Amino acid sequence: MPNNLNPEVVSKAAAKIVRIWSVNPDFKIKDVTFEQYQAQEARLDQLLTTIKEKEDELTPLRNERDDLSRALNENSTRARSGIKGYFGDDSSEYELAGGTRASERKRAGARKKVATTAK
Repeated sequence: MPNNLNPEVVSKAAAKIVRIWSVNPDFKIKDVTFEQYQAQEARLDQLLTTIKEKEDELTPLRNERDDLSRALNENSTRARSGIKGYFGDDSSEYELAGGTRASERKRAGARKKVATTAK
């Protein structure tokens, strides 16, 4: 069985089958009774509802986390720039703050001239 099943799609399909099976009690599946199938469908629906409620609870926390991450990242960038200006761009402090020391930066290579053809 594939691992990429969408539980919502499975739940909708199972609800349709329960509807059909409930009006056709003569329908049988080997090793599965209507009651077992109906119980599985109900349990999946219950789990999906519970998960949706938990996701709704997490939404404000995720939004707060994202806002705080943006603000902290901006302040970290400003602090790193301040450290660079105060200690210098080749200082150990700047490197410890997450910057790349000037002496360790890769040097730009010479650019090749592009040959132009005159008409």
